[in-house]
Amino acid sequence: MTRREIPLDARVILQVLAHHAVSYVVIGGVAVQAHGHTRTTQDLDVVPEPSSENLDRLASALVALRARPVGAQEPAGPVRIPDRGTLELDTDVGGIDVHINPPGAASYAALEARAVQLDVFDLRLKVAGRDDLIAMKRASGRPIDRSDILALTEPDG
Repeated sequence: MTRREIPLDARVILQVLAHHAVSYVVIGGVAVQAHGHTRTTQDLDVVPEPSSENLDRLASALVALRARPVGAQEPAGPVRIPDRGTLELDTDVGGIDVHINPPGAASYAALEARAVQLDVFDLRLKVAGRDDLIAMKRASGRPIDRSDILALTEPDG
């Protein structure tokens, strides 16, 4: 089963992250949605707070979610969080992409300080601020990101 075949249930992923006390900022499509642009997404993108303790909690949460490489049917052992780049994973409730120092992003501390705090699913979420989200989208330059930038910069967007 590929990522496209696993519907995203962000609620479950967010609840598991909360249960494991993982600190992170939401970026990507879900963040774009939080800023008022209606669009679909197949995954939840997060930037974790980079302390080793938090990354250990994240790894435990990913194990609880049965996280595995995209397209794999079963987990391939313990989850290792990389030092940089993006860890793209599938779970039984949709995809989760873990971004370490994403292009165009400020430091985690700056992202967190400027994040919009939202109450969703009885959880307090930190969602990347509009300017930070636009900077990351510009650095990526994919067609979907260019579309997101237009939506985020429209007067009503």
